[in-house]
Amino acid sequence: MEATLTRHFSIVILPLLLINLVCSVNADSINLALNSFLQKLSPNNPHIDRNLGWNASSDPCLAGWRGISCKKDDKSIRSIVLESLDLDGSIDANILSLLCNATSLSVLNLQNNSLVGNLPGNIGGCTKLTHIFLSNNRLSGSLPSTLPNLRNLKVLDVSNNNFSGNLPQNLSVISGLAAFLGENNRFTGTIPRFDLGYFSQFNVSFNQFSGPLPANSSKFPLSSFAGNPGLCGEPLQFSCPSPSEHKSKKKSRDKVIMILGYVLFGLALLLFLVYELVKTKKKKNKIGPFVRGEATEKKASENSRKLGSPPHSEYSISSPERSITGTSTSLFVLQRDGSKLLKFEELLRSPAELMAKGSYGSLYKVVIEGGTELAVKRIKDWSVSGEDFQKKMTKMDQARHPNVLSAAAFYCSKQEKLVVYEYQKNGSLFNLLHDNKAVRQFNWASRLHVAAGVSAGLAFMHQSLGGHGNLKSSNILFSPSMDPLISEYGLAALPNHSLDPKATDTAKPFSPAVDVYAFGVILLELLTGKPSRGFDLGQWVLAVLREEWTAEVFDRSLLATEDEGVEEAMVKLLQVALRCISSEPVARPSMAQVAAVLNGMTKEEGWPAVVQA
Repeated sequence: MEATLTRHFSIVILPLLLINLVCSVNADSINLALNSFLQKLSPNNPHIDRNLGWNASSDPCLAGWRGISCKKDDKSIRSIVLESLDLDGSIDANILSLLCNATSLSVLNLQNNSLVGNLPGNIGGCTKLTHIFLSNNRLSGSLPSTLPNLRNLKVLDVSNNNFSGNLPQNLSVISGLAAFLGENNRFTGTIPRFDLGYFSQFNVSFNQFSGPLPANSSKFPLSSFAGNPGLCGEPLQFSCPSPSEHKSKKKSRDKVIMILGYVLFGLALLLFLVYELVKTKKKKNKIGPFVRGEATEKKASENSRKLGSPPHSEYSISSPERSITGTSTSLFVLQRDGSKLLKFEELLRSPAELMAKGSYGSLYKVVIEGGTELAVKRIKDWSVSGEDFQKKMTKMDQARHPNVLSAAAFYCSKQEKLVVYEYQKNGSLFNLLHDNKAVRQFNWASRLHVAAGVSAGLAFMHQSLGGHGNLKSSNILFSPSMDPLISEYGLAALPNHSLDPKATDTAKPFSPAVDVYAFGVILLELLTGKPSRGFDLGQWVLAVLREEWTAEVFDRSLLATEDEGVEEAMVKLLQVALRCISSEPVARPSMAQVAAVLNGMTKEEGWPAVVQA
């Protein structure tokens, strides 16, 4: 009898003990996996587990680990929320797969950190996920093609990262997907064929998408699709071509290409024959990217190499001799350290790299003998006389300001007008904001310092020189100490401007209000982190503010990294910007008034006062 009871007891109790042992081992492995996952996310903070109260010997659900929530019924892990913790590591693919298989993970929230790397492809195995939040990180690469395997997914937020490539087109097969946020990345290709009628949130602005918008896109505002010039369809102004039109255009294009090929071949043959005929009589080839003056001008200029003034910086403008007509001759020289002269021919012979083409000409980077780098602006279509050009450049040289990039030299002939600057290696404000390949930090205090410096330089221009006329973020360069320098002053044809979108009569004389408007747009770029090139940034900001979403205007990278008090200062600067872009020019403040306000704000941030006009 006793033996029988012992046998029955063993049959009942032993399986229970084995189940308990397996559960214990499984719990230990989950604890270990969670801690390993956290260490991969934050490799530079070895004590982050203690800061969050993660103790490997305790139960995450019962001990209340910070960022971990569990299901009430079976105490299985339901969500991992690790946002705004300065995580700067990466997402470990193997550990993520283990956690997904061993838990009931449905929410993964890692937003507002500095995570790098890509989103692992095996996330497609986390089939219980319903919400993925990865916004405001530095993740890159393409979104994995396995994402459509997450058939329970409702929200996917990958905004404000460095993701690129095409979106998985079969994302649209996820029937329950109700929110996709992918703005401010580098996505290309077409948008998957979602039916946005079932979506509550959708934003793909500021990418490189092209092609038609998904069905029912008109449910969302234009701001959800802004910054993608290749998109078409409602609610955008650009309608998509029909398939028949596309086919017809393709045939026409192929025909044109074929005809053009024959024409080019014939032209090349003709040019070759002409070259063979005249090569023995041809004069010496012109040097460099800049066209020489006429032979008579060149001969006259050989005798015009005297220097009229001592140097005032590393480079100075020489005093060219006058010709009989009273205009300057074709040769201008540079003086370096009061010793060796750089002749105009030496400038032409130096290697030159085309950097940009703008409204008023082309910009070249020239490296002269000895390795010194210069920036040379070649001005086109400017009918000002040589004498007036020289007077203007001389006046600009005499009026200097720390936030205005001075010309190092200039050249003028009947064929050419060139302005030479010292090359600024730190690039432009546009590059720093929108093409920051070096991933340079650009915090709030630095942005305010830039705004104050530019406003001071522009106020000085209005007081001493008249105005700029072509102010934009690509024309604001940075000195070696990262102080802002307004470049290309004096190169705009100020009497006939069309730079202010609010100005309807471009025949009126230039008004400083044009510069004030342009400066307001620059302030909006600093605040939003969005470019204004090919996009009416002012209208977008006003549209967002009308919806009372003020916080949505600001650059998320600033809100994620700065103290709460910074937002108040950002709102103050936003108010200044809105006054500057007022639709009525008379309602805009003067640059002196704006500079005074921004100078006061920089003092509050602890920056030294900027030089005022």
